[in-house]
Amino acid sequence: MVVGAAAVNAQTLRARIAITSVAPARIRITGGVPSAATSLSFRNNYGGVLGLGERIEKLEVSNQSGESLPVQKLAPGEYQAAQKFTRFSYDVDVGVPSRPSQMSHVSSLSPEHGLLMLADLLPLATKDAGNFSKVAIQLDVPPGWTIRSNARSDGSGYSSDEPEKTVFMVGPSLREASRRIGLTKLSVITSGEWPFSGDDATKTGAEIIEEYLKVTGFMLKRDALVMLLPYPGESSPEKWSAETRGNVVVLLLGRRASRKTVLAMLEIILTHELFHLWVPNSLKLAGDYDWFFEGFTLYQALRTDVRLSAISFDDYLATLARVYDSYLASADSDTLSLLEASERRWTTSSSLVYDKGMLVAFIYDLMLSNRTDCAASFDDLYKELFRLVPTGQESANETIIKVLSEREGMESFVKVYVQSPDRVSLEPLLVPYGLQIQKTGLGTKLTVGPSLSKPQRKLLGCLGYRK
Repeated sequence: MVVGAAAVNAQTLRARIAITSVAPARIRITGGVPSAATSLSFRNNYGGVLGLGERIEKLEVSNQSGESLPVQKLAPGEYQAAQKFTRFSYDVDVGVPSRPSQMSHVSSLSPEHGLLMLADLLPLATKDAGNFSKVAIQLDVPPGWTIRSNARSDGSGYSSDEPEKTVFMVGPSLREASRRIGLTKLSVITSGEWPFSGDDATKTGAEIIEEYLKVTGFMLKRDALVMLLPYPGESSPEKWSAETRGNVVVLLLGRRASRKTVLAMLEIILTHELFHLWVPNSLKLAGDYDWFFEGFTLYQALRTDVRLSAISFDDYLATLARVYDSYLASADSDTLSLLEASERRWTTSSSLVYDKGMLVAFIYDLMLSNRTDCAASFDDLYKELFRLVPTGQESANETIIKVLSEREGMESFVKVYVQSPDRVSLEPLLVPYGLQIQKTGLGTKLTVGPSLSKPQRKLLGCLGYRK
């Protein structure tokens, strides 16, 4: 099957991607740069996956006359030609990563399916032409295989203004189910057999999207896609890996369990991943703010799970207790602020951004709800951020810290727990709210106190407590 390039302007990188073999997994890429160049650069690491540049093989370049030119490999993913070239070709080893958890982050191909991510397949830049802001793609797949993508298609080709966020899912047994939520269309694309139907999956996703439309007050500008593939091996739903790029969620999920169990895990995962369609992907903010769009978003997803009855309030507390144990085990728990942890996410323990961010969000939620007698909630933060309508030039950290600090005397809290490396100690912080910490041989246990006051009961009720 061959799909041709869509019509695009002259500043576009054009490339043809051909699957030449599924075992071993190889693709051949040929194309041309927008203007004559002397160098090519490829991504060498992404999301903690190192050495991506080593997958590039047999790179050749040629000039406008078709004359082959010498090219030198300077480093993994870095190439320099002696003269200017306009055309290039190379092979890419897209074998499945040794760690299955990496499969949602980088391109890979197997006889069952493939994920082709332009961010790690196409050149990033040339010294002469600069970054390529647009791409047009021709894609050749084996007979009987089909293609799904978040790139634009005119029926004969694909183009994208965001190549770093463009993903192609290919395979011989892809299925698609769709559902509309207002103006937003949700499509779930699956590979292989699953214990639930496509309608089950879209219904689950639609409920989550509808909830986040209420939380943010912001309508998504693009339709949403979920690409769902089996986690390798005979895996249970506890095995999964996911990433949201642009308007697409890539999710590998274990499917060896009952319909109810797999669908329940799908809902829990999607409450986090689908929120990324809003934060950070619809917030035009600049800078490293993983502490917020990962840590705070994890907490918001946990609140949403309770609200949608995907988990109980006891599950909510148990999750926070496990996060607290993970945070306390981190060597950097009292040496890095959330801002610093975001900047070093891929060079230090990345879990610190998630763990501390989630715990700080939890405490902030408790304090804000308590101080306003539940008149204000964690949801209000997101409504305010989207109300600001950023232009893309604002500093993410400055904007978010300003919104957090303006709430009911929360400025000092933000300085201590976001901007400073102070250690989070839940024990003394939770007592006023009717919650208590117990240390057991199996880890921390977070529970509701035995005798709640009326204000405490009301506060916890605002978070989902129903006893």
